[in-house]
Amino acid sequence: MKLVTVEAHQGEGQFPLFPKGSEVKVLAECPNYQGWLNAKIANYQTYVPKHFIQQNQLVIDYNPTELVIAENEVVELIELHYEWALVQQDSQIGWLPCKILKSL
Repeated sequence: MKLVTVEAHQGEGQFPLFPKGSEVKVLAECPNYQGWLNAKIANYQTYVPKHFIQQNQLVIDYNPTELVIAENEVVELIELHYEWALVQQDSQIGWLPCKILKSL
């Protein structure tokens, strides 16, 4: 499914791919996005969808990197998790908040 950004997004920096089984220390529920947890993985503080964690471990490979993108850019939807979309633009894959996306 093709989507277009209705505003620019800057993201919170680059993160490595955390492999399935990585230890997760949950710090708190995310106050802005239901279903997301503020957590620490391998000394990186980030956000994780709560269903990606079981018994303090990742149940899938996970990269929390958000796309840096301009307004009116087209992306391809890969997955939806609560209020965030994992998308692809050209060779880049990353997360964007659903509130800045609309379908074409």
